Amino acid sequence: MLGHRILSAAFLIMALTAIVMASRGWMTIFVPTAVSLMAVVGLLEFYHLMEQRGFQPLRRWGVCFSVAYIFIIYFVSLKTIPPFEEAALMPVYVAIISAAVIIVFRANISTALSTLASTLAGFLYVTWLIAFCLRIVLWRGAEKMDGRWFFLFFIATVKVSDTAAYFIGTWLGRHKLAPSISPKKTIEGSIAGAVASMATGAVLAVCLPVVSGVFHDCGEFIIDGAGRWLAALLGAVAGLLLGVLGQIGDLAESLWKRDAAVKDSGGYIPGMGGVLDVVDSLLFTAPLMYLFMKFFDWLQQMIHA
Repeated sequence: MLGHRILSAAFLIMALTAIVMASRGWMTIFVPTAVSLMAVVGLLEFYHLMEQRGFQPLRRWGVCFSVAYIFIIYFVSLKTIPPFEEAALMPVYVAIISAAVIIVFRANISTALSTLASTLAGFLYVTWLIAFCLRIVLWRGAEKMDGRWFFLFFIATVKVSDTAAYFIGTWLGRHKLAPSISPKKTIEGSIAGAVASMATGAVLAVCLPVVSGVFHDCGEFIIDGAGRWLAALLGAVAGLLLGVLGQIGDLAESLWKRDAAVKDSGGYIPGMGGVLDVVDSLLFTAPLMYLFMKFFDWLQQMIHA
């Protein structure tokens, strides 16, 4: 059973990566479609956890608003609609107002506050965070900046960390990392995950097309003539930060499940514990990768100015 879940999770991540890397021209529409499907399933799973604690989130609002928000980001990237969503607080503002209007018209005073809190928590934790994966893919910055390759860097470092932490922790783990939250996670596994993400980041920073060019230029900008070794060091640092934050995201999702007294986040996809169990490490790390890319883009503009 566990083997089937691991294979199902691996298939989901590989399918998403394949869709991203194949996204050219009209095929880019499949990227927001895939991300919105993952967001909707993950959101419904999160709302299920909230319902186990007695909350009553607005499920249909969450689904509709999530799909709309992700496709707004997509169409803004194509410049087919004005970039109003770039205002940092606009999505949160619209989410609060629209959810509040529904709750006011329902006039259920006894659950009004908990419904608003649980509904918005799901949107922010799942949809808003996972939408940064789409922002990474659609990024078209300065010279050499192609978001698809940076998404590959991102997904590889985070998931290699997850895999190493799981297998090394299972085989060699002796000291519990957070027994009250996730009894199977170990300190040995966590260290292995961090080391694996560092190594992956270092290798990809000098070998992966497009990404290697950006890391190389950044290294040359910092120390003239440093070239590949500094690019590898920068990649290792980025990989370490992504790997560690991914593990924190994994622990956070385990905490939500522990609070809701459930083993898996959901069962919408047969053979898989839940979509949240697969993407939990991506939710906290996608915004960080996006910030890395903003920094890289600024540095590229400085270099080529």
